[in-house]
Amino acid sequence: MSDGSQIRLTRYLPEYREPMLALHRSSIEGFALGMTQQQDEADLVDIENIYIHSGGEFLLGFLDDKLIAMGGFKRLSESRAELRRMRIARDLQGRGYGTLLLQELERRAVQAGIRSLCLDTAKRRPLTLEFYRKHGYQEVGQGFYGAVETIQFSKNLEGR
Repeated sequence: MSDGSQIRLTRYLPEYREPMLALHRSSIEGFALGMTQQQDEADLVDIENIYIHSGGEFLLGFLDDKLIAMGGFKRLSESRAELRRMRIARDLQGRGYGTLLLQELERRAVQAGIRSLCLDTAKRRPLTLEFYRKHGYQEVGQGFYGAVETIQFSKNLEGR
């Protein structure tokens, strides 16, 4: 990290719902999703049930008291989960915070018995695509999130 600041990662708590939604909304500015905000944010307004209580995880990252990162994984089966909602504040991208968040989510996934993670990310986000490739994710297909073209990735966590 260029400024030496240490990110503090913690499990989602409901009192951080509004700043978390604000971080998510800022990350999708400029994307025509082809769905309502309510449809897009259905999982984000029910994190406890969709992520945590179903055997997944959802983490928030703080610098001092400012929420700057978020992300989670949603269990799909006994050994597979989907990485979702990875967000880093735009002005802090490229400083290693995303890597720290991803590594902690992968560590917790392995602890939870997850053997592979999959994800979708927007095709027109070349830096995000490169980020996942750099961290060992393999391109496995293409799809859509609403009207947004996506690239699908997968990573085997065994041997970690």
